[in-house]
Amino acid sequence: MQFPALQPDSLGCEAAQQLPVAVVNEQHCIVQLNAVAGQRGIALNMALGTAAALCPNLQLLPYQPQLQLNILQSVAQQLYQVTADIALDPPDGLYIRLCNMLQLYQGLAGYWQALSRELKLLPYRYYYASGATPFAAKCLARQQLNLLTGEPDALATALNHSPLRFTELDTDSQQQLQRLGINTLGQLLALAQAELARRFDSSLLSYLGRLRGSFYHALHYIKPEHSFSRYVELLYDIIDTAVLSKPLQALLQQLEQQLQRINAACHQLQLSLLFRGMPAHRLSIGSAQGEYRAANWLKLCQLQLDKLKLTEPVSGLQLEVTAFVAQQSQSDDLFQPVPGAVSPLQLVSLLQARLGYHCVSGLTLQNQHLPEQASQRPLPLLAGKSAVTALALRPAFLLAKPQQLTETVEISHGPERLCPDGWALDAQRDYFIGRNSKGQWLWLYRTAQQQWFVQGIFS
Repeated sequence: MQFPALQPDSLGCEAAQQLPVAVVNEQHCIVQLNAVAGQRGIALNMALGTAAALCPNLQLLPYQPQLQLNILQSVAQQLYQVTADIALDPPDGLYIRLCNMLQLYQGLAGYWQALSRELKLLPYRYYYASGATPFAAKCLARQQLNLLTGEPDALATALNHSPLRFTELDTDSQQQLQRLGINTLGQLLALAQAELARRFDSSLLSYLGRLRGSFYHALHYIKPEHSFSRYVELLYDIIDTAVLSKPLQALLQQLEQQLQRINAACHQLQLSLLFRGMPAHRLSIGSAQGEYRAANWLKLCQLQLDKLKLTEPVSGLQLEVTAFVAQQSQSDDLFQPVPGAVSPLQLVSLLQARLGYHCVSGLTLQNQHLPEQASQRPLPLLAGKSAVTALALRPAFLLAKPQQLTETVEISHGPERLCPDGWALDAQRDYFIGRNSKGQWLWLYRTAQQQWFVQGIFS
């Protein structure tokens, strides 16, 4: 299976589907292009100068081998849930073993239906072909035949008509064969091996042996990953965080597809904003409940992105998840006709994303008589300790630091004596409830030195 344009197809913006995009290698030749560029007359292996003359608004991207490999690995991981044996064929191909999957899908037609359904979820163009050996399938897929059959005669006929340029032979061997009048694989396979061994080196015989299946062709099949890492390069630099929602949504949808297949969720995302002239900015987005839906994660990401003030345009996005958890079923009330749109844990996650992780907490009572120690702020929605001491007539709002009383109040309740420091006489406090001229009910205390302070305010 061949993916001829992984880099252009991976661009996460709508403009990439409307503008001509091409990928250029170090030799200034076109190695990948999108459909719009092909319609403008751009072709593979075309020189950059010729391509620019044909299409002045051609958008160019540098060829990145590591990015190409990362995308190919992500495609293989996406397909792993449908088919078991997948081997990478860098830079743009995959070998998929069919024979051990046909019984599961009740034949080749059922298997291809399941595999193509998974491929439609990906934004990448692809061409495919089946073959008796890996090299045979690759040769037919390179010709974009989309030939999927188990008939040996049909595969042999297509392989015999294949031009030599679609094989793994080097350029010198192809030119030498063409000078001898050999232009197709059928003509090459008809020659005696002794004659080929006398005229060519061992690489030609090794290739033909693996093409026929007489030599063993080792493949290294991938293993499933228990993490998620995807990168998308933007077609143009973006300074507005609101515009990042579109490419980010594409990454989150890929994450949702992977989580759905393994029936999992995640509590934490690592989102990196990449710049050209400065280090990446990393955001940690959390969900107290654990999410797998892309729409819910997008809301949490947008709340954090809205707080950012970018000083430099963003050139790419990197999304990573290092740990998955099993999905927990939501137990709704049997007699509730419409379940709540937002669960308590989801609401906590939204508040943490908007206000900050440390700005949202729960509140529990402690078995302490001092007001500073009578309450505790644990994680939200956690069951706290119940207070044994009855805390009557306590204010709803305690000041972070007691403030000296500077106004006239009318005392209506008190005193209540509390001693913070081992009942020392000089540390005793006499608490009162009073009302000021504004109608506010204050919680006051008087020290042993007859100084008055405001400790809290009643709601």
